[in-house]
Amino acid sequence: MSVKFPKRYYLVFTFLALITAIAVYWGASRIIEQEEVARTLNLERANTEAAKEFKEALNNYATLISGVKSYIEISNGRFTEEDISSFIERQLGGLTMERPFSVSYIDTSHIFIFDFTMQPVPNAQLVGTSIGEIIGKEGMLRMDSLMLKTDFYASDPTNLLEGRVGLPLGFGVLDSFGNSIGYITSIAEFAPILDKAYVHSNKDDFVFKFKSSNGNYFDRSRAHNGQKIYSVNEDPEYFKNFDIDKKEYISSVVPFYNKEFILSTAYKKPSQGFLALGVTSCLWYLAILGFMFFLISQYYLYERKNKIIASQKVQLSELVGTKNKFFSIIAHDLRGPLSSVINFLDVLKGEHKNNNQTTAIINSLEDSSRNSITLLDNLLKWSKLQTDQVVFVPVALDIMSLTKDQIKIQKHALEVKGLNIRLESSFKGEVVGDKNMVATIIRNLLSNAIKFSHDNDIIVIELTRLENKFVFSIEDNGIGIPEFDKQRLFDITQITSRVGTRNEKGSGLGLVLASEYLKAHKGELHVESEDGKGTLATFTLPLK
Repeated sequence: MSVKFPKRYYLVFTFLALITAIAVYWGASRIIEQEEVARTLNLERANTEAAKEFKEALNNYATLISGVKSYIEISNGRFTEEDISSFIERQLGGLTMERPFSVSYIDTSHIFIFDFTMQPVPNAQLVGTSIGEIIGKEGMLRMDSLMLKTDFYASDPTNLLEGRVGLPLGFGVLDSFGNSIGYITSIAEFAPILDKAYVHSNKDDFVFKFKSSNGNYFDRSRAHNGQKIYSVNEDPEYFKNFDIDKKEYISSVVPFYNKEFILSTAYKKPSQGFLALGVTSCLWYLAILGFMFFLISQYYLYERKNKIIASQKVQLSELVGTKNKFFSIIAHDLRGPLSSVINFLDVLKGEHKNNNQTTAIINSLEDSSRNSITLLDNLLKWSKLQTDQVVFVPVALDIMSLTKDQIKIQKHALEVKGLNIRLESSFKGEVVGDKNMVATIIRNLLSNAIKFSHDNDIIVIELTRLENKFVFSIEDNGIGIPEFDKQRLFDITQITSRVGTRNEKGSGLGLVLASEYLKAHKGELHVESEDGKGTLATFTLPLK
């Protein structure tokens, strides 16, 4: 069933949806911002750690070759292949690095005097060969200038014939007179040095880019500098294997003598969290909108039902008012004719006092008329009470005098059944209450006691005080009240009438009216009874 809401509901929903959208967007933006900061910090940490490990590996290599240089200088040019090899072996005992790939001594004519490998690879047998066959004319010119100096000189990583990538590091060798006698070139396998950059990083998360200051790239398998490549293997971590924008990299510079190496780091994959957060935020937003719509629709239905209920309540109140007014009219209009009937019956009873049969009929009609008048009185008072026509007027009451007056009113009924009243009182003082209401309460309780008492019984009325309350109790030894009827004595919707010991009829309205009147006095009515063993009715009124 479709529901068409008033315009203001749509305006409220739109406003709430806008506020929620702003809140969700702000919250998601804050989370994304924090995630981006954390992601950047994590990338910077990975790059810093990688550069640190890379630099330390290069320094270990430089430390080893520095030791060789010092040994050669001390030997004043008198050294052999075995001397250098043995010295390097001793040096490696205190360093955490791989053995150099090869160490070569080349004389001033650029001829290999010795060349030995320290790793298990086929020997290239370069002894007696000119280095020019390897480095060309341009390299020869560079070596001519380098062999006159003892400073270290690092070259770009190079592709080796053995299918590896190496890092050359060399220095000139001078005699005691400062004359050049050649130069030493050491080549370290670069793969173990580069591996150090991966030690503290997860290869599944990060990619590393290695570049020399000459602009040449290299990885653990190859130098990408235009040289011939002898390696049959490719480094799966080479940065060009990944489609990553260069703006995503952050870089650190690692100096190494005359050269600088640039180590760059980037995430292999874009953040999936941002997309997930966006989808989650949209889902939450839709869920919140759905919940708000549900609340608004429920509020609308609740408001509409309340209006319907309020309208029905007004109609019901009007119906109840009409009904009560109708009862009041009936009770008022019937009371007058019944009073006239009783007066005529009194006259007829005087005229036929010698005719027992006629007198009995007249007495029966008189009792029925009096019962009907009592019912009409109670009905009239109850209907006025329901329509708020009864005005509560509290005054100081002489409760004993008021009780005696009600006993006099019931004199005829008492005489018919031969009942006696024993009135006992230990109460001193006055009760504050509405005189008409209290009189009606006493009259109805006394009427019930008379109706349900056996002939020639005694009814006991006692007036007492209990703490700050006045207590009125009336007890009879009549037919009592069944347990089932006791549970509905004061419920106007369930009360049923019981006939008295002489078939007197009643409506059950008297106790309901008495209870309502006592509520107006902030008093209480209690009825204790057992079927066949009489009834004790007690009401209390608060005292000042």
